Amino acid sequence: MKAFVKTGYRPGEAGIEDVSIGDPGPGEVLLRVASCGICGSDLHAFRADAGFEWVLPPITLGHEFSGTVEIVGPDVTRVSVGDRAVVVAIQGCGKCDACRSGSTQLCPNRVAVGLSRDGGMAEYAVMPEEHLVPVPDGLDLTVAALGEPLSVAVHAVNVRADVKSGQTVVVSGPGPIGVLCGMLARLRGAEVLLAGVGQDSKSRLPAAEGAGLRTANLSEKPLEEHLRENFEESAPDVWIESSGSVRALGSALESVRPGGTVAVVGLYAENMVFAPTLAVRRELSLLFSYSCNYADYQTALELLGSGAIDPGPLLSRYPLVDAPEAFEAVGEGRAVKALLVP
Repeated sequence: MKAFVKTGYRPGEAGIEDVSIGDPGPGEVLLRVASCGICGSDLHAFRADAGFEWVLPPITLGHEFSGTVEIVGPDVTRVSVGDRAVVVAIQGCGKCDACRSGSTQLCPNRVAVGLSRDGGMAEYAVMPEEHLVPVPDGLDLTVAALGEPLSVAVHAVNVRADVKSGQTVVVSGPGPIGVLCGMLARLRGAEVLLAGVGQDSKSRLPAAEGAGLRTANLSEKPLEEHLRENFEESAPDVWIESSGSVRALGSALESVRPGGTVAVVGLYAENMVFAPTLAVRRELSLLFSYSCNYADYQTALELLGSGAIDPGPLLSRYPLVDAPEAFEAVGEGRAVKALLVP
């Protein structure tokens, strides 16, 4: 089969390869992949960025994918041939305290699909049946691959930040996760502003506007002006930081109202100098959100299946064999969410 494989340790050392189709073992299935999204972590692994040295080639990239069960291995009881599913990207052991509590993404022995085991940028993938989430009838299986990033947003907005109707919410970082966080917050009845910078004006901010969100280009005028124009004299109730910029996180802590909440879903390449006294005196809630769990996937797929969340304005489709071009488009900001279709 064809697969997009990271073949070496140097930046860009990856490409389409002919690899063997794996045989499912006990409790595993062979999925025929319908589509696989390109995530920021895929781009980091492709570029061999700092912090991704642990990704050992050769490995098939991709963790945002959907597919159809083609073959079931021994002892499989939960799924059958022909079932449609999305794969849980961060797979816990199922035995530790974190897993038993439902927080499988916090398992100390978790497996990251597409980084520590072969992923979904391929025609087929072998996966444990326990980490497959059923796709609702009527939902386009190609679009269902968005279940993974939407699940991350569900965990951040619905579970951790618990955004409520009537609140004012700023989301910083108009990447796929940020846009989906904004769409979810708006769906929950919040007044939402999505903030980005000049480089986001190529495709990300227009895509967010196409999805119905108000946007702020912070390269055009200061944050304070955008906040006054959108929220008048009221400071935001909630700030969701998804950009991975420590400057944005600093702005969040300075800008939310006293008693407000800052929810962090971004990942950071640099350390931050943080003076907590001001946050204490303003009684801020600072919380963090990492990945997602099975229940978040179920919620995300229900939202996609019902049409409550329409990711259409974010999507660009590429044939799997054009994966290098798709990675280039994502890296240059010309594509918000690229889907590779075998």
